[in-house]
Amino acid sequence: MSAMPLRRLGSVVLGACRSEAAQPLTACGLRSRPFLLRNSFWSRSFATDKEDKKEDKNGSAAAEEAKAGTSDDGAADTSASAETSAQELMAQLKAKEEAAAKLTQQVESLTDSLKRTLAEMENLRARTAREVDVSKKFAIQGFVKSLLDVPDNLERAAGVVPPEALKEDGGLAPEKLRSLLSSLLEGVRATESIMVKVLKQNGVERYDPAGQPFDPNLHNALFDVPDPTKENNTIAIVTKKGYKLNDRVIRPAEVGVVRNVTS
Repeated sequence: MSAMPLRRLGSVVLGACRSEAAQPLTACGLRSRPFLLRNSFWSRSFATDKEDKKEDKNGSAAAEEAKAGTSDDGAADTSASAETSAQELMAQLKAKEEAAAKLTQQVESLTDSLKRTLAEMENLRARTAREVDVSKKFAIQGFVKSLLDVPDNLERAAGVVPPEALKEDGGLAPEKLRSLLSSLLEGVRATESIMVKVLKQNGVERYDPAGQPFDPNLHNALFDVPDPTKENNTIAIVTKKGYKLNDRVIRPAEVGVVRNVTS
């Protein structure tokens, strides 16, 4: 006997139950219904299981849909986060590029300023070297200019003496010779006065230590002079006067010092 399909069996059982339910319950009927009751319980159990499976299937589908929705939301969030991160990186990159451009511009400006400064310093060095060289060459220009009167006066003093006065048979009277010598001496003294004045204007001072105590810092003793009328270790004779430049001795006076020998 072949097995009856479940759907057909359920229909038979359901029809039997309906026909039996229409009849009054008797003892005989109860005895004849065990199979129907059992089949009715099995049918209800099968329907309940089927509904549970359907609900489970529907629940699984809903869970899958929810999971899929969650996955879609997560993917969307991840995509949005990635897009935001990319935008932030692009903004940071742009800011870095702008900062780098500013720094490059500053470096170029500083480099140009440095080159200009170096060029100016080189020009200043060359100009200073030229000025120093010129100063060395013409430093004593003012001093030399102030000395020009000295040779002029010496030339005039020499011109006082006529050429015939130098001849043996010049025949000049003594009065004439005395007059010529007086003029020559006057010219020489005038020249000396001008020379001393010029030296003083340039910080050079002449000093005469005659009669002063001997000072090795100012005087150069050339010889001893015995003179009982003068104090010992004093200057008796000055052969050359001394000179100072701004109070510094540039040439000590050459002198003879009194040395009296006591017995």
